Amino acid sequence: MKLKKINYKFQRDIFINTLQEYAIRDKKIILISNDQGAPALDDFKKKIPKQFINAGISEQNIISVAAGLAKEGYNCFIYSITSFILYRAFEQIKIDLCSMKLPVKIIGVGSGYSYAIDGPTHHATEDIGILNLLQNIHIFSPSDGYLTRKIAKFIISDKNPSYIRLDRELCSDIYKKNIFKKFENGFYELAKGKNICIISTGKMVSQALEISYDLKKYGIGVVDLYKIKPINHKILSIFKKYKTLFVLEEHNEVGGIGSILLEFINKFSLNNKVKLIKLALKQEYIFNYGSRDFLHKKHFIDKKKVKEIIFNEIIKK
Repeated sequence: MKLKKINYKFQRDIFINTLQEYAIRDKKIILISNDQGAPALDDFKKKIPKQFINAGISEQNIISVAAGLAKEGYNCFIYSITSFILYRAFEQIKIDLCSMKLPVKIIGVGSGYSYAIDGPTHHATEDIGILNLLQNIHIFSPSDGYLTRKIAKFIISDKNPSYIRLDRELCSDIYKKNIFKKFENGFYELAKGKNICIISTGKMVSQALEISYDLKKYGIGVVDLYKIKPINHKILSIFKKYKTLFVLEEHNEVGGIGSILLEFINKFSLNNKVKLIKLALKQEYIFNYGSRDFLHKKHFIDKKKVKEIIFNEIIKK
């Protein structure tokens, strides 16, 4: 499947615009932020100011305020840079949201190396691992604008605490409208393959599709895992279909979707039936400032290197 180089949009603006559509009709929807700025956010504030709270740079307080409002029946959404809201307020997310199972939704922009040139303070390369440790919270990771809107509409009425990991960069169109028959499955097989499949999430799904297209004569499947927690057991169908799974992700190799899927393989005793290879970030901080592509090369998950790794696996068989 070759990506169309059209209709590039920001996931952040798509999500907030969708939320605004519902908030205009539902006065119980509240958006809280920590001094963030964005075109869609400015429009939300202008049109429905009474449903927006700028709580300043007070991440722990924001989580607790949202929890209190949720207890009073409000449908609260928190918008922030991922590395700030998750890492600074972990205790509040654990106690105020997860233990109480309050339906507060955290919209985190800047997953992985979205803020590449800003260095480790802005990198969110452990977010999945951190939140996967907590009970009750759901994790979503859209790969394009259509899926971002689909997830936004879904969680507005969902009764679980949620984290939506959005990329900061422009995203290309991957899905066609109404492509989903069962959105609740949480994954979608974008490209059907033979014995090898790439499972990815978020921004890296585009790269997985490009690799599949470049190696199309070998039949490389691609699966987009857009609901990371809880994972639907139906994904076992992918494990049974393919002999080798490559998990491509812009996340620490410990705790990401590769680790989560390995747990699934162990749980269902599939170790002798499927081989899983992680293509993820090494457990090391990179203090050299550079582009996203530069950082990918440092961790050996750039397109050229991934194609080489997959090809080497093919010729082994």
